[in-house]
Formats: sequence, structure tokens, C-alpha cells
Amino acid sequence: MKFVLKSLVLDLRQGQETLTFAGISYFWGQMGAGKSSIAKLIDYCLGGTIQLSSALQAEFVGATLTVELERSVLSIERQRDASNAFASWTVDGEVHSVVIPARTAAGEVIAQTDIETLSDLIFWLSGIQPPRVRKSKLKAESKMIRLSFRDLFWYCYLDQDDIDSSFFHLEEDAEFYLRLKSRDVIRYVIGYHDERVADLEAELDQLRANRTARAAAINSLTKTLEDVGAGSELQIAEREASLKLALSRADEDIRTLREVTKFQQTDHALDLIARRTARLGGLINRINETTRELAEVRERHIRHRNEIEMLGLKFRRSSAARAILGGVEFVDCPRCLQHLPERSRLCCDVCGQEDRMELADPAEQGAIERDIVARRADLEDAIRAIDRNLERLRRRQDALLASKAGLETKRNLTAEEADSAFLSTVLLKERERAALQAELDSLGWLLRLPNLLREQREAHAQIVAMEQVIREALKEARTAAEADRTSLEHLGTYFLDALVQSGVPGITREDSVALEPPSFYPAVYSTDPADQTVSTFTSMSSGGKKTLFKCCFAIAVHRIAARLEAPLPELLIIDSAMKNISERENRDQFEGFYRMLYKLKAGELASTQMILIDKEFLAPDPSQAVDVLDRHMQPDSVEHEPLIRYYRGK
Repeated sequence: MKFVLKSLVLDLRQGQETLTFAGISYFWGQMGAGKSSIAKLIDYCLGGTIQLSSALQAEFVGATLTVELERSVLSIERQRDASNAFASWTVDGEVHSVVIPARTAAGEVIAQTDIETLSDLIFWLSGIQPPRVRKSKLKAESKMIRLSFRDLFWYCYLDQDDIDSSFFHLEEDAEFYLRLKSRDVIRYVIGYHDERVADLEAELDQLRANRTARAAAINSLTKTLEDVGAGSELQIAEREASLKLALSRADEDIRTLREVTKFQQTDHALDLIARRTARLGGLINRINETTRELAEVRERHIRHRNEIEMLGLKFRRSSAARAILGGVEFVDCPRCLQHLPERSRLCCDVCGQEDRMELADPAEQGAIERDIVARRADLEDAIRAIDRNLERLRRRQDALLASKAGLETKRNLTAEEADSAFLSTVLLKERERAALQAELDSLGWLLRLPNLLREQREAHAQIVAMEQVIREALKEARTAAEADRTSLEHLGTYFLDALVQSGVPGITREDSVALEPPSFYPAVYSTDPADQTVSTFTSMSSGGKKTLFKCCFAIAVHRIAARLEAPLPELLIIDSAMKNISERENRDQFEGFYRMLYKLKAGELASTQMILIDKEFLAPDPSQAVDVLDRHMQPDSVEHEPLIRYYRGK
């Protein structure tokens, strides 16, 4: 991943400071000159956080970092204490700029690009699709999240503060989610997270989102049908058939009424309404009685369930007490502390009664517990069934009450009109027919809901089946990707080579490196069977060894990334590789480490930019043909100026 730092411009209270970078930029000198601040400010412009030194607290206003990426040169300007950055770049001669969150996404900032943060913009201008990994490695249903540029940058910037205290968050005591992300970076770099795996994971994530949306639609439609009292298409069809039958009967009654003479019709509409009202009242009374009986049954079930829970609790308590006290031999009374008389072997030592209780058999106790759980579940199911019936009766009662109220209104209107028996009866039938027709017409849109529900369920079932197929394919793809251990073995070889060239004490070329998934936490073993020692970052005895151990692993990661052309930024910032090491007392380690870096820069890591920060400077061997831009820095110096040239303070 092409990533070349061109310059860093600091906006200060009394002017600007500009730093330019080469293939190898080496900043060295005394403490307090601002060497580490250079690396911290680069990290700050790329979305990191920063603890300002005394000089920066007094003078720092903002910083602008210029980076050359695959598709453009990106300028990133970030003001002091700002959560956003101002980014500008040129594509095809057209200048673009945007204010973008440095880390926390707040929605898409460039339309139709999925760019939400500075990390996304860097990937986009590098022509790389941001890698996506599962948030949880244990749950198959876990959603996919992006692996950000900041996660990859852990292996590109070794800061002075953590260089000897944290091993890329891979150690067991590291924060859980940081450890998982760091492992994902290793997988991504060595090819375990290849294109096929990424495509399948993205497809699975999309299917999972579609399934969730379908499930929500199914729940919504089901609730809608329940609210209108139509639980299924069959029930709606039955209601439609009953309405058509009632409509047909109403038409027949109207024809019959019109065929007879007015004087033959003796039943008045008021009489018909009264009889129907009475019939509805009877139905409502029966529903009330059924509701009352169901409520009583429900209360009995609830009491029974509570009794079972209480009995189960008592059983568990008595079993526990018996298990604790069953083997106790009482000499004195636990209440009055008087000496107990001699008892028969079959009697209780305390009360003197025949001891009939036996310690509960664990199998029997388990069976009783399972029986309690099963019985309670049966009662819960019965209570839920009663609740559904009560809800159905309530809706039926509401419908009957509405019908009865309607009949009462009709009776009042009929009484006011005082029509003849014939006319009143015909008008009543016509009104009933109109009501039936209106309800039948309204079922048309309601019939679409069960059809839509069925379609959603079918689509949901298809998605579930497709998910299973994709999940199996993903499992096979992951297995195939991880089956090839070549890249992992190369990483271990590069790591051991860096350790040996750096002269880390106690490690030789005959040793071996264990670097196993899923932890990828490296351990160095001796080939001598009598030597049982294991060298890890945690077990290193000194801060100097820890520092070299970590630096060598970062170098090994960059070497394997270069070999595989993996999308790891081609940038390596090492702040104080000799943090805990004396360059005079440990000359071999000092020279060995930096000569190894120069050698790699002249060969395998030719395209990897290096920014080195340390106390002392080691010039490359003339035979290595490596150009190094070095800057000697001292506080309060005119000859070897500090980062802020004019500043003379703490």
C-alpha cells in the first residue's frame, strides 16, 4: 500500500516549521528537542490522539501532513484539539476538499463513496476496499465491521511510550477487542483474510441484514393481522364467505318482502331489531361468562405455578440443608447447648424421633428439578393460550357490542320515522345489505396482507437457506486460506532473522519461532532439548530486549507484507529503538539493528519509508548505497536546532 510522507508543516504562535521526509529520515539528539513530537504529530494528523509536550502546549496551533497515495497526494490539516480534519486532494486535475471526522464516523461525507472518516478516505485514495471482519469470532451471527487504517497503523508506528510495554495488543492481558483486531491485521497481511473470504463475508453480512429486515416485516404484518382480528388468510377467507352468504340471504329477504303485499307484512322493523338486539345480548352474556371462567382457570394456573416454584425452592433448600447437616454428629443441643442423651442409631440425635429421611440421590434430585421445570413450562404455555383466547374473546365482544350499539341506533331512527311494517322492514334489510357490502369491500385490501406475509416468509426461508450455503462456503474458504502455512512460516523466519541480526542476547539462528493462530503471539524456542526456556515479549527480562523484540516483529510484518504485496502502509516509524539500551555498552545491538534496517531498505523494503528517532546516529555503510536524511537536534541550540527553532523553555 503506497504511503509516502512528503512533508509536515507545524502552525505555531510565532510562525511555521516545515519538515520534509526522505526514504529514511533519522532524527537524533538530546532529550527535550522535540524528536518524539515529530512522530506524535504525524500520528495526530492521521487520526491519532496526542499528549502535547511543554513546548507544544505553549506554541502549537495546528499541523498539516502531506502524504502521497496511489491515486493522489493527500493534504491533511488538523487543528489543535480538533475532532475533525480538513483534507484536500487532486484527481484528474480537479481539486477536492472536505471536512472529515478524524476517527468517529458521523455519516457519509462524500456522496456515494461510503467515506465516513479519514481512514475511509485514505483507503479510497489508495484504491483499496476497507477490509471487513466479524466483530465477534465466536458468534456466527456477528455483524461485520471495518478494519480501519488506525488498526493497520499499529504495525507502522512504534511509539516511545508503549514500545517496551505493549506487544501490538497481542498479549493475553491486552484489552479483548484490541487483541482481536490486532489478530485480524495479521490475518489480513499474511493472506488468511483473502479476497474470496472477504467477498463471502460481505455477502453473508448483506444476507444477514436482509434477513433481519424480513423478520421485522413479518412481525409487523403478523401484529397488524392480529390487531384487526384476522390471524390468517384462512380466517379472512372464512369471513369473506360468511359475508357473501349473509349478503345473499339479505338479497333473498328483500326479494321476498317485495313479492308479498304491504298488508301481508306484519312484522315491524322495531320488532326485528328488538329480537336481534336480544340475541346479541345473549351472545355477549355468554362471552362474559366464558371470559370469567377462563380468568378463573388462569388464576388457578398462576397459583399452581407459584406453588410449584415455592415447593421447588423448599425442596432445594431442604436438600442443601440435609446434604450439609446429614453427616454432622450432634453432641450438644444446638439450641440450649446442653449435652444430648444417648439415642438409638435409627433416631435423630437432636429430637429423638425416628430418622426417616435419606440423603437425596443426585440422579433423583436432577429428575425432580427437570420435572419442576417441565411442569412450570406447561403451565406457562397454558397461561399464554388462555391469554390468546381472552384477547380473541375481547375482540369478539367489542365487535358484538359495536353491532348492538348500531342496532340500538337503528331502532331509534325507525321509531322516529314511524313507517309501516312493510316499509320499515324493507329499509332495515336494505341498510343491513349496504353494511354487509361495505364490509365485504373492505376485505379486499385485508386479503393482501396474508399474501404479503406469505411472500415475506418464503423470502425469509430462502435467505436462511442461502445463508447456510454461504456460511459453509466461507468455512471452506477460511480453512483453505489457513491451510497454506507458507506465509506464516516466512513471517517466523523473518522475525528470527531480525532478532539474530539485531544481536538480541540468547537467540541464535538454530532457534525456532512458534507463531500459531489464532493468537499469533510469537515465542522463540531453543533447539537444545535440555533448554526448556521460551522467549516471549512478556518473559523478556529487560526493557531493552522487549524493545528490540517488538521492533523486530514489526520489521518481519513489513517484510512479509512486501513479499505478498499486502495492503499494509509502506511506512515504518520507530521511536527510540535504543530506549533502554546504551549505545556504548551494547554497541553490537545498536549497530546490528540499524545496519539491518539499512540493508532491508536497500533491498526488500526499498519502497518502505522509514522514520527513525533515537539518541545516537549510525550512518549507513557506504557499500549499502542508502541515502539517509538525518537531523541532529538539541534543545536551546543554534547549531542543532530543536523542533521549534525559536522556543526556549522547558
